[in-house]
Amino acid sequence: MRIFLYSLLLPSYFFASIALASDSQILSKEVKLIESAPQFYQDMAQTLAFSLAFTSEAEFNRIAEEQGFTNAELEEEMQWLARLYLEPGVGAKNALEKATTILHSLEIIADTPYDVAYLAMLKSRKTAREKQDYQQAIDLYKKGLEQPLIDEDIRTTLLLHNIHYQIGDLYRITLQKNQALDHFNHYRELAYQLKDNYLIAKAEAALGRFYNEDEQFTKALQHYSEAIRLSESLDKPFLSATLSLRLARVYRDLQAWDEALEYAHKAADNFKALNKDNYLSSAMTVIAMVYGEQGLWNQAIDYYLNAQQIDAKRGNLTAQALNYHNLGEAYFNNDQASTGLDFLLKANSLFLQKKSKHYLVYNDLLISQVATSLTNWNMVNSYAAKAFILAKEQDLLEQMIEALRYRTKALKELGDIEKSLNALDQLIDYNEQLSKVHKETQTYNPSSLAEQKLKLQLAQIQSAQKENDKQISQFRLALIITALATFLISLVCFNLWRGKKTANQHLHTIGHKLSQDPVTDLPGYRAFIEELKLKQKTAMIAMLSLTDKHNMDIELGLEPNQRATQQLMTGLNQSLCNHSYLIRPGVVAITLSQTNDYLKVLEELRTIVDDQPLLKETRLHLGILRLPLMNNPDIKFEPTVYFNVLQMLTAGAISLGDEQDYFVSITPLNFAPAAIFSTPLYLHLEKGITRGLVKVESNGNKSLIRWPKWPYNGDNQIGLDDEKL
Repeated sequence: MRIFLYSLLLPSYFFASIALASDSQILSKEVKLIESAPQFYQDMAQTLAFSLAFTSEAEFNRIAEEQGFTNAELEEEMQWLARLYLEPGVGAKNALEKATTILHSLEIIADTPYDVAYLAMLKSRKTAREKQDYQQAIDLYKKGLEQPLIDEDIRTTLLLHNIHYQIGDLYRITLQKNQALDHFNHYRELAYQLKDNYLIAKAEAALGRFYNEDEQFTKALQHYSEAIRLSESLDKPFLSATLSLRLARVYRDLQAWDEALEYAHKAADNFKALNKDNYLSSAMTVIAMVYGEQGLWNQAIDYYLNAQQIDAKRGNLTAQALNYHNLGEAYFNNDQASTGLDFLLKANSLFLQKKSKHYLVYNDLLISQVATSLTNWNMVNSYAAKAFILAKEQDLLEQMIEALRYRTKALKELGDIEKSLNALDQLIDYNEQLSKVHKETQTYNPSSLAEQKLKLQLAQIQSAQKENDKQISQFRLALIITALATFLISLVCFNLWRGKKTANQHLHTIGHKLSQDPVTDLPGYRAFIEELKLKQKTAMIAMLSLTDKHNMDIELGLEPNQRATQQLMTGLNQSLCNHSYLIRPGVVAITLSQTNDYLKVLEELRTIVDDQPLLKETRLHLGILRLPLMNNPDIKFEPTVYFNVLQMLTAGAISLGDEQDYFVSITPLNFAPAAIFSTPLYLHLEKGITRGLVKVESNGNKSLIRWPKWPYNGDNQIGLDDEKL
């Protein structure tokens, strides 16, 4: 009977495994298309190395049978190939023409809501790339979303996932923030339904980009942190390069110029290695913007020109127009207004050709600004009027006001006082509207807020009161029961107390001995760990290495070594430190109750050591930390973690050499995960430093620091734990 049941179940298990394998292959193809589209295209071009043009469904069926495909398999392969043709930089000649051919063929055989929705997505993508007619593309995407997609399989979920991302990105480009956020949230939810870490990381990064552009930096960093956490387990260079570019933009907007340039250059190098010219152009643009924000316009112009060369080679007219716009702004700010105006007019021509009204409004405003500086009032009036019309079409109130300011000024200078006054009246009206919008979005009702706070506090007090009443009742009952047994228990307790007192005294003596260095009887490693466990008021901790005195106990002998060490620790405790602890000969751990500048601490230590005749010739290497290690109060670390970090920092300081005294310290950034301090700490912390999650500070050349390595065998490399990081 049991064998019979197994025979019935085996076919269902078999088909379930086939379905799972198919789902896995679909997701693998999606990741491959995003990560390495040119390689995927080469594979697909070999698989479909025959004509895909046909005029009827019967002809399609014949082609599929001749080539060894089922109808569904060939249609799916054609859909993948069409998407690849619509990707930039896949290496296909006349890619858009070939995509058009496949789209015509797919239209003939589209007989399900899924097929129609997929075709709408492909047409939308083609419209956006070929014509830059983003509104038409958005309308086509909406038609795809309107299809009755009842199935909830991987194929359908992935299709909706892609449509929501692409339409959300178009809304982002056209500055329709609410619609963009709505679609990006749907995109993220569907990524989690697909349960693929790559797609989830990409969705988190997309939301991070949206919030960064909206200047909601806290939310942006939250999503980027999650994307980084997920990417750690993936060997996907394109995803890593993309995250580096996104982090560069965040650092740029936070005015952290060094970090912004570091990550932008890292992204540019990776994109260049991957032959992703469109993304390489974006990295060059970010670098240029960073220089521009610092007023280094010559450097900014160089990188804008590099980006322009890349986009001209690709033939991307919209990207070229944006570069012309950026160059116009850069030359204008570099006191070369005439040159800047030439570039802006080139950008204007391309934006008009591509009907990019969302970009054109800003370009017209910048032309008005540059023409104002050149006192070309006819041009100011003309382009400000165009900018006003475009801004009004897109409900851009601030841009409408800016255009009216330029126009009012220009009309006044041209002597057309009546039109100037009319423009001024409009300017006043729109300014009032803007003020109302700001009030509606920024004000709140203080009394309502206070009422809600009071209600919350009242509910908390009432809940606490009920809990107290319950505890009092239980306490009274327990007290009555306890009183009955008190006499008997007190006799036992007295004897136990005497025994416990003796044991505590013995334990205290043993504990004191354990906390001391066994050779010198000075406070040692265990005492240092115990102080950190007690969580006393400690602002800084450090480890001081007298690097050429690590064999001091052998070189001087027991008593001179003990005397010199005792004098050093006494000097530390009296002048600078809260407490000091001997870790080993020539290595002392110290705690400080107040925060000081790292270099000042090192200089004071130098003074204390120089007061010791036997020690003053030695070089000092200092690993030092401010507490708490991370700003999140919910994150707690064992004292041994702090000790290991100090050891690693001291090793880093020693690696800088003995030309002078050196210190090394670290500060984790706000979005750094706590897992960088997990075991093995040396490996994880070095990865965190390398990926920019941890800031390193030193009075030496940070690039010369050589961190100690975590040993591993062969291919058994230890990576960051996905469950923690």
